[in-house]
Amino acid sequence: MSFALVPVAEAALFTFGCLLIHTLRRHADVVTATLACLATLLVLMIGIACAPESFAKYQAAGINDFTHLDTAIY
Repeated sequence: MSFALVPVAEAALFTFGCLLIHTLRRHADVVTATLACLATLLVLMIGIACAPESFAKYQAAGINDFTHLDTAIY
């Protein structure tokens, strides 16, 4: 997809979302719960993206990466 089509795709998704919410207006509790879940996921994704250190660093680390034995006291 070229960069010229990105705004068109965003507008189409926004319009589809508005249409879906309008269609489900009689089921406001379902729409509210779904939007709350999406907002929570968005906040989590932003929080992970703004984290100061990479989580991959900790996933690939071994036990020796977090411990330091001072041989002078043993």
